[in-house]
Amino acid sequence: MQGSIYTIFSEMVIEKLGISAWNELLDKVKPNSEGIYTNSMQYEDSEIMSFVAELSTLTQIDPPTLVRTFGEYLFIHLLNRSPANLSHIDNLKDFLICIEGVIHKEVKRVYPDSYLPSFKFDEKPNGDLIMFYQSKRKLCHLSEGLISGAAQHFKQAIVIKHPECMHDGAKKCKLVISFKD
Repeated sequence: MQGSIYTIFSEMVIEKLGISAWNELLDKVKPNSEGIYTNSMQYEDSEIMSFVAELSTLTQIDPPTLVRTFGEYLFIHLLNRSPANLSHIDNLKDFLICIEGVIHKEVKRVYPDSYLPSFKFDEKPNGDLIMFYQSKRKLCHLSEGLISGAAQHFKQAIVIKHPECMHDGAKKCKLVISFKD
């Protein structure tokens, strides 16, 4: 996983819980990197999951909720660091639809070794957007949080339903995004 994810995760923990909580996580997880992450480097996915597990124990918040919360926090940081020119996008639906073809394409150009999830979309006549998420990492809850963070950024009220999930044996996750007025 890209080092920038780890640096932003550490920033979130420090901002919300303080440096002592981050140090406690480092003591318990004992990451190979010793907690020093470089944005452009790749690190083992298992480290972030170990941090989430320990943070769950520390906060008594279940891992899916923590990962969703991190996704919300992460969104604006990723948007601000995006190599893609997104200035022409002014709404959530267009933003979501451009993830695969615009944002991920540019991320792969800048970081060719990065592993990115796959997204497919289906727009329903009622305006709902069905998003199919697939990744070996199974970080669908992070995607939910990122979508929520994007909705906040675009000032769009939404409801996300997650009727099919890889964590429950599905081959891909199905997220139904309903846009509210």
